[in-house]
Amino acid sequence: MIDETDAARLLTGMVTISRTFRKAGQRSRERSLAGTKYGFLRCLIDSDARLGELATQLVVSAPVASRAVEALEAEELVERRPDPSDARAILISITEQGRTAVAEGNSHIIRNFATALDDWTPQEAERAISLLSALNERLADVLEPSETPADAETSATPDSARPTDTLTAHDEDENNE
Repeated sequence: MIDETDAARLLTGMVTISRTFRKAGQRSRERSLAGTKYGFLRCLIDSDARLGELATQLVVSAPVASRAVEALEAEELVERRPDPSDARAILISITEQGRTAVAEGNSHIIRNFATALDDWTPQEAERAISLLSALNERLADVLEPSETPADAETSATPDSARPTDTLTAHDEDENNE
């Protein structure tokens, strides 16, 4: 089992990587495809999705997802259309312009990423990929813990008696861009 010191070091490294990517996206000419908006387009490459499904896949709140889709729609990178399986629901679809933007963004991002890691061997890359995959799987458990008796008590507590979340919408937007 990993000790708390190593867990803290891992968490610090992950935060540093996250900040690095966010700052790189802010400096990039492809700023409009950074963060959440880019993630949404990547999710839509293979299939259309409902807004809630996209929010779940990218681990963002519904308001953040809604604002990202609105911005992508304004840029004509996605479009909304009725869900053929449920006329009350709306699907988000990537447009051809969106596909082109993803392809161009991928090329730029991948080229810069490859340049930054040009001294890695294929074995080092494979090890990093394997470790990141395992880490993502394990962290999914943190985001979707099974309900414990303590969880049940919290869910039975009236909203007015619960402590408020200190993460504001602005903080969440900043973290996801």
